[in-house]
Amino acid sequence: MKAIKLNIKMLSYLAAFLMAFAFVACDDDDKIGSYETVSLEALISEAENLIATSEEGTSPGDFKPGSKAELEEVLTWVDWQIANAKSQEEISNAVLRLQKYIDVFKTNTVSLAIPIFNKTNGSYIKISENIKPLLADNFTIEIESYFTGSEWIETMFSAGEGDNGSQFGFNLRIFGDRLDLVIGNGGWNESYYEGGQGVKIGEWVHYAVTKSGSVWKVYMNGVEVISEANFPTETLFNSDAPFTLGETSWWGNRPWNGMLRDFRVWSEVRTADQLIANRDEQLEGTEAGLEVYFPLDADLGTNFSDNTGNYTAKFVGNGVSWAPDGIPPVIELVYTSIDAAIEDVKALKAEVVEGENDGDYPVGTIVYLQSMIDDANVIRTDAEKQDELDAVVESIKDQLKLVKKYLVAKTDGISVKAESDIYGFSIKPIKGYSVAPTGDYTIEFNSKVNSLSNGTAIFYFGYTYGIWATGYSDFTEENVLKSGKVWNFTDAGSGWQGPDSDVQAIKSGDWQHIAVVHNESEKTTTLYIDGVVAGVDDNIGVPNAAGENEIRLLGNTWGNVMDGAIKDFRMWDVARDAADLDGSIDGTETGLKIYFPLDKVAGVKFSDVTGNFTGEMRDVSWNK
Repeated sequence: MKAIKLNIKMLSYLAAFLMAFAFVACDDDDKIGSYETVSLEALISEAENLIATSEEGTSPGDFKPGSKAELEEVLTWVDWQIANAKSQEEISNAVLRLQKYIDVFKTNTVSLAIPIFNKTNGSYIKISENIKPLLADNFTIEIESYFTGSEWIETMFSAGEGDNGSQFGFNLRIFGDRLDLVIGNGGWNESYYEGGQGVKIGEWVHYAVTKSGSVWKVYMNGVEVISEANFPTETLFNSDAPFTLGETSWWGNRPWNGMLRDFRVWSEVRTADQLIANRDEQLEGTEAGLEVYFPLDADLGTNFSDNTGNYTAKFVGNGVSWAPDGIPPVIELVYTSIDAAIEDVKALKAEVVEGENDGDYPVGTIVYLQSMIDDANVIRTDAEKQDELDAVVESIKDQLKLVKKYLVAKTDGISVKAESDIYGFSIKPIKGYSVAPTGDYTIEFNSKVNSLSNGTAIFYFGYTYGIWATGYSDFTEENVLKSGKVWNFTDAGSGWQGPDSDVQAIKSGDWQHIAVVHNESEKTTTLYIDGVVAGVDDNIGVPNAAGENEIRLLGNTWGNVMDGAIKDFRMWDVARDAADLDGSIDGTETGLKIYFPLDKVAGVKFSDVTGNFTGEMRDVSWNK
């Protein structure tokens, strides 16, 4: 009996213990289920509300595409964590993580930004390959550009191959001071909008290219500036050449310098009125005929889709990025150096005393120095880039050295070495005159070629007329024997033509007189060397009008520069008799148009004897 009572008592204690344990366990479960989940449930509700009420998009202020999906993934993880939590710490971690992603979501909005290109080779925006079929038919391409200055060629958009034999595709670019449309269909076709009007620095400009069959047009701010009626009817693309914004993919050395935005491609030819009406409108991407639409006004990362959802873009290279807030780069110019250079010119001008005796500053030096000041001030006012100002500073330094160097002294003409960057002695007319020959004319001069071993020697070049002597670069007996042939080349409407001499007509190291005499009524041009007829063209007219009203002596022409000297340069408006060539003159003779004796140092820029033309020493020297 005693044993039985003891066992009953022990069982009572055991039952009480188990009940107490059960109560404690139930109390812990309620803490986890109520306290921790209350705060977590509140965050879950907030996250679900954000997902339900927020809109994703690509415009500034929208939530970035993919933001909702990212927050939904975190919610899925939170649900799993609640169901599988083994401690308060795990629930607390879920609270912290969800709060973090809610905060990230709220700030993950699209910010105003525009692609900026810092002129880095190999950097561009690559458009997906499926854009190319759109360009096989009629189309319109629109883009807005902000240009910060050109050093050579800057590409807005491009697709195609380069000079590897195929030359397929097209591009729109800035080439120096002109707008340039290039079309390739087995060979390049180019059309320009020149005169600097197609290039605007420091402002947004809307450009559009339309293709309707063989008719290609380019619009600038809705105004037609280029029109070609017989360009290729199809644009062909190499499969390896992508469509790019801001650079050509095949050359890789024509990068854009500035910003690009609002890129659109239409499967129709838009009119000028349509371009003007819609160029500032924010499109939806669903408009009829609109195939590709990249507003490029919001930071979407380096890989993103257009507003139609059918095309993608990718940043390539480290020279393209998003400019925060779409603020264009500020072009700040520093004028300290150019102001100091101008003061240096003024100081020298105040010291100069002109004269005609050896050692004097040549007559005209003061006028030349004043022209340097005037030209520098014009550029100082109009410059849009720092390198324009810096170039003037360097030019002034070089010019001042020459002014101080070229004092009055006897000289044996002007001379040049065979270097690639020689501009030459530039002859230009004073207002009201023209350099170009018309009707009968005679051009004569004395020259000395030091050597023909540097290639073809250029005596003078007037853009549609000139004279050279053939040279050689490889020293062989055959090349030497073939050199020294003089040709008066003239573009008179039938391609390059004109009289030429036999080989070996030029004798290196000797002064020789060369003359070209044209008789317009007989349509003949005769080449004389030392008074003897060296060649005749009996079916030739006067040179065609040239775009430049200038003639250059000893300058680089088509990659050729002379090693030698020239003096006593004359141009006449009459066909001179052979007996009168190289005669003594005083500058008052009838028919004499241009006369530079070049027998006395006259400074850097000076007038000829007639007073109607000026000559400027540019990369050439007085032959003292």
